[in-house]
Amino acid sequence: MATRASTFGTAFALVLACALAGAGCGGKKEAEAPKVPLLRFAGVNLEYALGRVATEAGWVLALDEINPKDLSPDLGLKRVDLDIPAGTLDDAMRRLRDQVGGFQYSLEDGIVYVRSDSLAGQKTSLDEPLLKGGKFHGDLGDLILSIMREHPSSFIRLTRVQDGFAGGAVDIEIPKDASVRTALVTYARAAKAGWVIRRSNELIHDEQGRPAVVGTGIQPLGPRPAPTSLPDIYTKLSGTSALADMVLRLNQPLLVYDRSALQDVRGVLDFSILGDPKMPLPKSLELLAKSGWGPQNWHFHYREEDGVTVLRTNTFLYYLRGRDFLANAMLGGDFEGSLPELARWINAHQKSPTGDVLMGGEIADGMRKGKIHVESGQTIHQVLLAFTKASGISPYVVVLDMLNPISGMMVERAGAWKGAFIMDLTDWHTNPGDEHVLGVYK
Repeated sequence: MATRASTFGTAFALVLACALAGAGCGGKKEAEAPKVPLLRFAGVNLEYALGRVATEAGWVLALDEINPKDLSPDLGLKRVDLDIPAGTLDDAMRRLRDQVGGFQYSLEDGIVYVRSDSLAGQKTSLDEPLLKGGKFHGDLGDLILSIMREHPSSFIRLTRVQDGFAGGAVDIEIPKDASVRTALVTYARAAKAGWVIRRSNELIHDEQGRPAVVGTGIQPLGPRPAPTSLPDIYTKLSGTSALADMVLRLNQPLLVYDRSALQDVRGVLDFSILGDPKMPLPKSLELLAKSGWGPQNWHFHYREEDGVTVLRTNTFLYYLRGRDFLANAMLGGDFEGSLPELARWINAHQKSPTGDVLMGGEIADGMRKGKIHVESGQTIHQVLLAFTKASGISPYVVVLDMLNPISGMMVERAGAWKGAFIMDLTDWHTNPGDEHVLGVYK
C-alpha cells in the first residue's frame, strides 16, 4: 500500500513530466507538420511539381534559378515522373530532391525556398548584404524599385502578366544588412505570394567594386490549387483554343501535332490569334488552316488516318528534329486508362528506347479513359491514333524543340528531358471574358 508521501512524490513527478513535455496533460502542443496528399505526376516539369506540393501544403513557393547560357529553362527542363505518397511537406520535398534532383530546399516558416543546383556553392549579388534595412510598404514591384533606388547600378527586370497572379501590398521590416534574397522571402511570407527568380550565375560588381544585381529577372508565382496542363502564360484566343472549342462544339476528336516555340508546353499554334469559325468540321478546318500570314502561309495540314482527323502544324513538319521518336516501335500489350497514364505506358513499352519520352502531366480522379490493344511493332503514332478513336479524347502532342529560339543554341545540359508533351486539347478551350484581351467587351 502506498504511503501519503510516496503518493505525493508520484503525483509531483507526473506534473513535472507533463510540464517538460509541453504536450498532452493540458500543455501547449507543437504545431502539426503541414501535410500533402497523394500526388501522381506522369511527366511534369520540376517547377510544376514543386508548385503543386507547396500549394497542397498551404505554403508559398519561392524559386531561385539561373539563366543558363543557352537561355533555356532551368528547373523547367527537369522531368518528374513520380507518385508522391501522402505525408508531410518535408517528406514530399525530400522525395522530389532525392529521386529527381536538381535542387536544394529549405522550409522557412510558411515558405518553401528552392534553390537550383546550378547555384550550388555559388554566391551571387542577391546573396550579399546589400540593404540598409528598415520599414517597407508596397507590393513586389515596389520592393524591386526600392532595391534599385538604393543601388542605382543594379537592375532587376520584373515580369508581370496581364490578368495574371500578383501579390498585394504589405508592411514588413527588412533587417539591416539583409540580402536581396532575404528581403524577397520576407515579402513572400507577409504577402503569401510566391515568386521565381532567374538570376545571373555570376557575382557582379559595379565600378566602385560594390556588388550589383544585374542580369536578373523576377516574376510573381501564384499557387497551383488543382491539376492542369495549361501554363501560367498563354494566349487565351489562339489557334489551340480555336481547335479546342471546335472539338467541344462538334464532339469530334482530333489528333494534333505541334512544336514548342519557347521550350515549354506552348505549341506554335498558341502564338496565333484565332477563333472557332463555328461551321461544319471540313470548312472550319479549312479556314483555320489557311488563316496564316498571307496566301503563301498556313497554320497546319490535316488529313484523315484510320478514321481520325490528324493535324500537323507548319513548324512540326518543317523541322525534322524531335519528331522521329513518334515513329518508334512498341511492344505489344493492352492498355486501359487516362491520357497521362497512356504516356507512362508508352514510355515503358518502347521496343528500343532512345531516351525520348512523353510528358503526360498530372494524373487526377475523374479523367476520361480509353481502352486499346497494341500489336508488337506498331508505332507511337499508331497507338495515339487508336487511343483517340477508342476514347474520344483529343491528344495534343507538342514536340519539345531543343533549339532555343532566342540564343540559337541547342540544349545539351545533363538532366534535360527530351521528347514531347501530351495533353487533352480541350483543356485549352476559351472561357467567357477571354475576348477582353483583345479589347472586346460584350
